[in-house]
Amino acid sequence: MTSFRYLAPPSLLPSSRLPRAMSASTAPPIPLDIAFITGPTMVGICLSWGLAGVMVVQIYNYFEAFPRDPPFVKALVYTLAALDAVQTAMVTADAFHWFVFGFGDMARLNDTFLNSWDVPVLDAIISLVVQAFYCWRIWYLRKSYVIPGAILLVALLQCGAGIATGVRAHQLGKISLIGTEVAQQTIWLVGGAIADVSIAGVLSWTLLHERNGSLASTRGLITRALRLIVETNALTASVAVIALILYWGVPSQPTLVVPPTAIMGKLYTNCLVAVFNSRSKRVDDKQSSHGMQSINLPLPRTPRFSARRSGSSPVSVDGLGGGGGGGGGRVHVVKQIELDNMGVDMGTRPESEADMTSEDIESRKH
Repeated sequence: MTSFRYLAPPSLLPSSRLPRAMSASTAPPIPLDIAFITGPTMVGICLSWGLAGVMVVQIYNYFEAFPRDPPFVKALVYTLAALDAVQTAMVTADAFHWFVFGFGDMARLNDTFLNSWDVPVLDAIISLVVQAFYCWRIWYLRKSYVIPGAILLVALLQCGAGIATGVRAHQLGKISLIGTEVAQQTIWLVGGAIADVSIAGVLSWTLLHERNGSLASTRGLITRALRLIVETNALTASVAVIALILYWGVPSQPTLVVPPTAIMGKLYTNCLVAVFNSRSKRVDDKQSSHGMQSINLPLPRTPRFSARRSGSSPVSVDGLGGGGGGGGGRVHVVKQIELDNMGVDMGTRPESEADMTSEDIESRKH
């Protein structure tokens, strides 16, 4: 015979027998402004995942387009990709801690968990790596230690402040206490913005000077690189300024600063890899707005061959004549101008008038 057991509803059970999530003494009540707590956090997590997807595409494009890059450049790109992946995994763990395992538990929602490490600490380290690389490029272009050294000091300062912010947040253990980290977080965000603006300004001045003394065929390429550098550094600086405004302007809602700070590290990695991926543009003579130049010279009929000098551009000669006829031929010289990440060509710039286009020769005469 089947027996039935009566289960009293939770309202009739003594408090000692209530589950942990149902005990009023252990679970804080859900506040009326819950949207201001969970909303910005969820937006930051979604943006972080979106930029992670963009980073995957960028890394794939880099892997396909630049297999012969110097080892230190590859190491830089793949190190940033690894840090980006680690940050994405930690942000995902935070999301599960707050919204899955701790659903409806305000105590867990207020717990920093891994957020004190994956946002301020990793953001600060990633930004330092990117800013240090730009400082190296400034030194390479200007052959001076003063300006890049000063920018590097600011980058180190913001990195130290970011790490201090993470350590302090871990010690406090509560997201609601983010507003107490005034000095550390201010230095971190202001330092990052100053470094980014300085990098954009110095590189802009340097590349403008380089463009004025360059050949006509490379001016457009340098202009494109200049625009990209300014835009990417302005983007990261703007996000830091927005985070600072939210931090100081709305101190009663500390979670509003989560979206901009959650994506800062990924913006740095995506922007730098985007600059790398923009170096090489290949088009033929019908698309003169890009970085390929095509020169056709009439020649007697000759078999096809191709050759490449060390450090030079590919040259191909095509025999275009018919079967036994003595038709004419032409040599098709293709010169690819491949720019490095700062808009300076990597050794393919013409050095003699034999290698120049007529436009280059005229520009040099003037």
